Amino acid sequence: MTRLIAAELFKLRKRLMTRVLLYVLVGIVVVLYLLLYAVSRVTLPANGPPPGTLQNLLGLPVALPFAMSILASFGSVLAVILTASIIGNEYNWRTIRTMLICSEGRLRLLGAKLISVGILIITGMVIGLAAGFIMSLVTTAIGGYSFDFSFATGGYLWDQFLQFWRTLYVLLPYTLLGFLFAIVGRSAMPGIALGIGVFFLESIVTTFMILAGGWVARIPDFLPSANVRAINTLNQLPQGIGGGFGGDNFQLPGVTHAFITLAIYSLIFAVLAFYLFRKRDVTTN
Repeated sequence: MTRLIAAELFKLRKRLMTRVLLYVLVGIVVVLYLLLYAVSRVTLPANGPPPGTLQNLLGLPVALPFAMSILASFGSVLAVILTASIIGNEYNWRTIRTMLICSEGRLRLLGAKLISVGILIITGMVIGLAAGFIMSLVTTAIGGYSFDFSFATGGYLWDQFLQFWRTLYVLLPYTLLGFLFAIVGRSAMPGIALGIGVFFLESIVTTFMILAGGWVARIPDFLPSANVRAINTLNQLPQGIGGGFGGDNFQLPGVTHAFITLAIYSLIFAVLAFYLFRKRDVTTN
């Protein structure tokens, strides 16, 4: 198993796509911070965010929480692409049979791919956090704000450590969904399309369900989107921009409910992926 994981990590490190996705992630963080800084320097309309909200997002105490909110949103898309590609491209390149011949079994191969892509995602998250903190230093300097690190207490660092793993946790359902449908479709594209499509479209669908009222309004409590937002509220970002970065004003499920629901989705997607890969004939057609 260790040999397979090392081989998968080697392939991922050497692929241009991995580096491009990392550059895109860092670029998104940089651009968002620069846009926020530009907006914070202009006069906002009366119905805009409360005064000081954007400056708070640019400040050092919110650097890590804000960066993790970016990872939970834009990072999910990049994680889906990476996860679906790690198995889907084996079908696209017609190397899946060769991989199975050289591996110690189908389940070990699939497990090695998931572990290796998990390591890459965690590495990317760390780099994204570092980019967010550096950009916060930059915006603090050019904005003329004070460099006050008194907020960095043991409790603050522990909260950010927990939020880091919570952010990784909310990525799992979408990445595993992309992984599953890359196997179902024997290509990276079905996994990427469905994983990203569900990520974006689900929020729109759940909004209409909530507006419909009645029992229909309770369905979103059992879908990933509302539960992801419930966990992200623990990030404790300044309120005022959609109830926190990417939030809304609808009633969200409880945190315990959210963790259990996302765990069930992740487990179902993972079990189906392993079952189908083990049972189906491996073809490239």
